[in-house]
Amino acid sequence: MENHKKILLLVISLIIGFMVVGCSDNDSPEIPQVPINFTINVTDVTSNSAKVTVTPSNTDIYYFCKVVRSEMLKGLDYAGIIRLLSSTNTMITPSKGTSVFTPDTLAANMDYTAVVFMKDEFSTPKAYRAEFKTTEIPAKDLGEGANCYIVPEAGKYSFVPLHVSGKPIANIDKVDWIWSTKVGESNEQKLLKNVSFDGERVLLDATGERGSIILAAFDTTGKIVWVWHIWCTEIPKTMKYENGKVFMDRNLGALSADPTDGKKTWGLLWQWGRIVPFFGGYEETEWNKADAFNESRKWTILNPKYGLEWKFEYHAVNIDEAIAKPTMFFCDPKSCDWNNTIDLKLWGAVKTDYDPSPAGYHVPQTSDWEEPLEKLVTKEDLSGATYTFDGNTAWWPASGSGREFDSGCNIIGRGGVFVWSSTAEYVTDPFFGMDNSPIAFRLAFQLDPRFLTVKAMGNRAFAHSIRCVAD
Repeated sequence: MENHKKILLLVISLIIGFMVVGCSDNDSPEIPQVPINFTINVTDVTSNSAKVTVTPSNTDIYYFCKVVRSEMLKGLDYAGIIRLLSSTNTMITPSKGTSVFTPDTLAANMDYTAVVFMKDEFSTPKAYRAEFKTTEIPAKDLGEGANCYIVPEAGKYSFVPLHVSGKPIANIDKVDWIWSTKVGESNEQKLLKNVSFDGERVLLDATGERGSIILAAFDTTGKIVWVWHIWCTEIPKTMKYENGKVFMDRNLGALSADPTDGKKTWGLLWQWGRIVPFFGGYEETEWNKADAFNESRKWTILNPKYGLEWKFEYHAVNIDEAIAKPTMFFCDPKSCDWNNTIDLKLWGAVKTDYDPSPAGYHVPQTSDWEEPLEKLVTKEDLSGATYTFDGNTAWWPASGSGREFDSGCNIIGRGGVFVWSSTAEYVTDPFFGMDNSPIAFRLAFQLDPRFLTVKAMGNRAFAHSIRCVAD
């Protein structure tokens, strides 16, 4: 009986042995699987592009690469990512070997992921990834030192705070906007966003809306040490006059040079020699001292953080105080000047640090317009005058004489064309009781009855328009 058991066990062992040998002989030999890896390098990242270099460990295989916003991949596993990127609306071409991809339609300041995958890995899916972030759109440099910068369209801009002479403006701790013209009926400042100072440059984002906005540089005590006029308008055209001088097609601060645009052609007003403009208003309603600046309050927006207000004061100040109080209209009733020191060189034939013109322009001398503007032609409705030469016509609006005399009242409307020059001289004229008196000069054109003076005397406390001439 014992022998029968041994024989049975032997037979069973032989049968199992034959079965094992049979399975092994009938299967094809196992091919070792070599892991495939990818190296992804992202370089040369800009605000809208990047260079993605993909290097596979096996140069014979095909793979796919796609750059997508990182937020699209949140919450997805490998299979979900591959399924998303393999969909018909994100068709991509397979690549082989080391390949370079250069997407150039990326959004600025955005997180992206470069994804590499193989479609035949669905059984054990894996997506290789490299994350990166595009840079911010570089700010456009507004150029050389000036007290006015033209911003023609929406975008990021910057400038180094320099005087016209190139000397750095000192003691700047921060920069912010202080007042702006209104956009339509809105009571919100809509011209600029994100105004700042990074220690080297003034930075700003323009919205693309039209108007004027004033920036101020503050020192560590909160005192205003300089101001700039940011003029949000299209790049003004120019016109060559018969004497060879090239003038801007519009008043400084104006939003149009087209006579049919009416008040948009008026621009802003400056006291002679100051860098900061005033807003003159649109209606003839400010004939008394108590009413001065009613129009400014109506059509401008003051930054509430700084407690500034439109005011008139009967005394003169030094230049630093005038800069520190840019919404204050100063006038000494005796000297008829805002400056407590006589200085006839604040503006001049050579552009000065106080000239309010944008780069490439300056406030003209009377000699720049004397001959041509003798030929100004009054418009029938008395809204201004035109000058024509060589087939081109320039519009000189009758925005009035602005804030004049020692009353601060706003004399505007269809009375005449009044524009400052940079010419200032000591005048002796017994008829006017002048004995070596300091006088600034202006264009004064009364339309009805016609009375034109291309070199009219004016008090330096007056505030008039400016028509810039090319350097």
